[in-house]
Amino acid sequence: MTSNMQLLTLFISFLYGIFFYYLTCLNFKLIDNIKIIIKHVITFIYVLDIAIIYIIILYKLNKGYFHIYFIGMVFVGFFTGYIIRQNILSKIHVKCIFKH
Repeated sequence: MTSNMQLLTLFISFLYGIFFYYLTCLNFKLIDNIKIIIKHVITFIYVLDIAIIYIIILYKLNKGYFHIYFIGMVFVGFFTGYIIRQNILSKIHVKCIFKH
């Protein structure tokens, strides 16, 4: 695998981590008022789907070559999404933006 392909895959993995964080937040909000057993089943299916989608993306990008630092970049992207949400988006008042 060329270095350009590795950099592209690292960047896509980082973006996928951010995407994964926001989808996880959405998933938790959607299943908030459901029984605990059903929450676990839905969360298991959700994580399984996210993993399969990531594997498909890797196959499309670089013919399925997998390195542990790709997963590391997903985690870095996940925590970057957390930091963005906590530090930047929590200070923005959405009602003030859309108020005329």
